[in-house]
Amino acid sequence: MINKLSHVLFLSLCFYANTSLQGQGTKSASPSQYQHIARRNPNYSIHVVKINLKDPHVSVHVARGGADPDGDGPWLTTLLPTSEIAEREHYAVAINGDFFEAQATKDIEGKNTGYVRGKAAAPVGMAMSDGVLWHRSRTPRAYLEITKSNVAKLETGAEPVDAAAREIVGGSQIIVRDSQAITFTNLFATARHPRTAVGIDASGTELTLLVVDGRQPELSIGMTLAEVSEEMIRQGCTAAINLDGGGSTTLVCRDAKTRKLEILNSPSDTKERSVADVLGVTVK
Repeated sequence: MINKLSHVLFLSLCFYANTSLQGQGTKSASPSQYQHIARRNPNYSIHVVKINLKDPHVSVHVARGGADPDGDGPWLTTLLPTSEIAEREHYAVAINGDFFEAQATKDIEGKNTGYVRGKAAAPVGMAMSDGVLWHRSRTPRAYLEITKSNVAKLETGAEPVDAAAREIVGGSQIIVRDSQAITFTNLFATARHPRTAVGIDASGTELTLLVVDGRQPELSIGMTLAEVSEEMIRQGCTAAINLDGGGSTTLVCRDAKTRKLEILNSPSDTKERSVADVLGVTVK
């Protein structure tokens, strides 16, 4: 049931010529649209971006953080904030990507040193950029695939990688399949956290990026996976996958007037957490 008090800000994101956030809009031929939903009692701050993959100007990509720090060693990238990766890649919109492992998150005294810029890292799940598979998960893990023909698919990770795959970002689990929520009962699923998720429509040509703020009671309490699933179905998704969340949850978008990237959500760490990879959108 949708909360009684709900405020919706709906903007059309017209990113042609590297522009964005161009005022009020409705569903149209725009390559992307941004919607902010604020609900009260309980408090939720929900950010939704719809990406029209049928638009020939639109392209979706996966980018790692920094360069591979150790060659043939276990690490494949270094942590960078989502906005910094998006700026380097000239993305119009980007969200944080997969869960990741990072080197020395605790020092020799056991003090938590956090996920900060420059730490050697690797995603937990599959990762592909421009047709190059740069990480394969140790065990089957769900992932979002963007094909060479610009169609989005969700895979369980148990099957061979599709020869038509161009971009892949991993997640924890598929949470919606055939327009039905999939139930999970572990604490990770039933606790409310900041969440990042991606959904697709039946044709695989509309991508929905969902970012839910959390751990900020006056703004947003976060969501369980069941609540994220319900929101994705409400947004018209027939399938959806959960990406890394918590302090990693970030949505950035390029402002139309300043041409600068802005963080649209409210990260729970009070600042951006550095991450191993991102899912980004370019519009040419």
